[in-house]
Amino acid sequence: MKAGGPLLMVASAATWAAGLVLTKATLDVTGAAPGSVLVVQLIASVGALAAACAVTGASLRGAWRPGWVGLLEPGIAYQLGLAGLALTSAANASVLGSLEPVMVPLIAWALLRERPHWRLVVVIAGATAGSALVSFSAGGGAGSWAGDGLVVASVVAAAFYVVVASRQVTAIAPLPAALTQQVWALGFVIVCQFVLAGPLRLSVTPTQLLLAGAAGILNYALPFWLYLTALRRMPVARAAGYLTLIPVFGVLGAVLVLGEQVTWLDLAGGALVVGSLVADARTAPASDLVLKREEVR
Repeated sequence: MKAGGPLLMVASAATWAAGLVLTKATLDVTGAAPGSVLVVQLIASVGALAAACAVTGASLRGAWRPGWVGLLEPGIAYQLGLAGLALTSAANASVLGSLEPVMVPLIAWALLRERPHWRLVVVIAGATAGSALVSFSAGGGAGSWAGDGLVVASVVAAAFYVVVASRQVTAIAPLPAALTQQVWALGFVIVCQFVLAGPLRLSVTPTQLLLAGAAGILNYALPFWLYLTALRRMPVARAAGYLTLIPVFGVLGAVLVLGEQVTWLDLAGGALVVGSLVADARTAPASDLVLKREEVR
């Protein structure tokens, strides 16, 4: 393992969580529709990834057609997730979003007939119980059942993306794949915005527009870039454990930045989810399908 891998993974998890918290702040401050904010965020992210490709000389040849999987994530997944984030707390969204690694083997079992190991069944049960505790706490806090449900639906869409895109990772370099997928997603989100709400209209100040763009880069472009760089320096199985820091950073940021209240159910549920995922990451072999998410990012 090369030096710097763990540090890059911690930075990746931190930027993912920071992007989530900053997105929640953007929605609260601007009062803009989630779909409109998502368009701005994806434009900023695509711009950052395009700049990265230009600087590194990464070729986009052969990456555009397979990029359609971006319709699943970030397209559908982030559209649902942002709508859910507008209704629930950033803390709830952080913890519920961490369920994706345990949903992947279930979907792969259904679509690819790849039966998960018994250990994954235990992990799924523990993580699901933890997410249920977080949702139950919503009644007395800043969350909502509707918002939590939309977040979980976005996680399911993202898990479908992982299963489909896992077949493409060996043929396309990660950075061009990320850029083309997000371009497809941006087109999808713009069409959805036009159909559902008409032409994009944002009554925001330049400062608020910059806030939305910064949230997009933090939530989409930077974490992917840091993560992919880390995978060149450490095994996928080792890197997986660091992704469980995302809900930890997310809840911490929600408390410190947004002033959200965390109940003992949030703490217990978050600990159960993170504990289950950490146990899985520490014991899973690199070939387990639960790690396919890391191979396509």
